[in-house]
Amino acid sequence: MCTKECFNTYVKTDNGFSDMDPLSTYFPLKNKVALVTGAARGIALHIACALSAAGAHLAILDEREQEGGVIAGLLGSKLTEVRFWQLDVSDNDAVQRVMVAVEAHFGRIDILINSAGVDASQPYANGLRQKHWEKAMQANVNGSILCSKHVAPAMERAGGGSIVNVLSPCAVSRVQAAAADHAAKATLRMSSMNAMRYATQNIRVNAIHPGVVRPPALAAAMRKRDDLTQALADRAELQMQTTRGSATDVAAAVLYLASDASRFVTGGELVIDAGPCHS
Repeated sequence: MCTKECFNTYVKTDNGFSDMDPLSTYFPLKNKVALVTGAARGIALHIACALSAAGAHLAILDEREQEGGVIAGLLGSKLTEVRFWQLDVSDNDAVQRVMVAVEAHFGRIDILINSAGVDASQPYANGLRQKHWEKAMQANVNGSILCSKHVAPAMERAGGGSIVNVLSPCAVSRVQAAAADHAAKATLRMSSMNAMRYATQNIRVNAIHPGVVRPPALAAAMRKRDDLTQALADRAELQMQTTRGSATDVAAAVLYLASDASRFVTGGELVIDAGPCHS
């Protein structure tokens, strides 16, 4: 039987919310600072949109300087500040420098979304080129490790934080295609180890495995801008026609793991693909 205390956790009383962390206070990220790597395109862009809508200030980190600047301009508002930093996540010195700059600008860092990585374009292991293998490992593996390493001190100074690694469902299932990229993602299934390592610093580490998704339409907002955003809108519409699922499904999962709604969750892996991974 649900007690009065339990009931008050989920509803508003005549005297306002109870002292038991009402459910409605779990997801907002007001005054939190979130970093999203690779956020100039794809799923990471929509993750950034969700975090911004929840009230977080954003640091957009990406190699694509022009596109990243446009995205920062689109997402910024009177309530949430969004800044762009150009970054190659596989460059240790650059990662350390940017993390210091972000903390100095915003005053804290609470959330890191490791979503930067190379596209899954190489089909089979027997046709794999060493250059592609090395690029996948540097971007998908080294990048996430370096970003986590250099963001941890800032999160500790902020009293804790949340790290979310964006991987692939094929990292936990048999796959025939995209050998280098999925092998790199599978290597990052170290959330449990990092979760234990950072637990004493009140830093949670989790992973999501998004399947094939399509981004929701950002075309209306983008077309009010220049040729670059027109190209981004066209790309989004093409993805909507050729893929399934929605990037908002992935963004919602990230919002959960980034917020206090998942404050008792660490070392977890969430597969978002409407079923088992298929080649």
